[in-house]
Amino acid sequence: MNKGMITQAIAAGVAAATLGLATPGFARDEAKEYANAKLVQDFYAELETATASGKIKDQVDAIAVKYLAPNYIQHMEGAPSGRDGFVQLLGSMQPGPPLPPAKLLALMADGDKVIQVTSRDLPNPVTHTPKATLIWNMFRIENGQLAEHWDSTPGFGLPPAKP
Repeated sequence: MNKGMITQAIAAGVAAATLGLATPGFARDEAKEYANAKLVQDFYAELETATASGKIKDQVDAIAVKYLAPNYIQHMEGAPSGRDGFVQLLGSMQPGPPLPPAKLLALMADGDKVIQVTSRDLPNPVTHTPKATLIWNMFRIENGQLAEHWDSTPGFGLPPAKP
């Protein structure tokens, strides 16, 4: 594991620990937390299937309606919020080579929050050789839909800083 992956793993761990510490000491609803975690897994499974089949532009609207709250808040820099913003973002992406499958490393639910940590071998932006990249996503669930999203994709398509 290289220094970058260790840093990413620490960041994901801090986010997970913060999520756990932020919850008041009330009784947990494990069935609800399980349902919230499954919602996130199902959302990503449908996105991956639609992308792999080359039909993401045809299916993104139905996926968004099924999983995203109309007032969905997106915290990814440069990405629009709202269900319509999500559809617009995915609909505007140009098709590229298929991504290798993501490896699920952790899935944690606490109350209305779910954190998913995955690893995906992505091309290094300079050398273009595959490089394991840790990606974390956190969602807030409201009324059975994804209401808010935070993520981190360190090094995803960014060239290294110049000295």
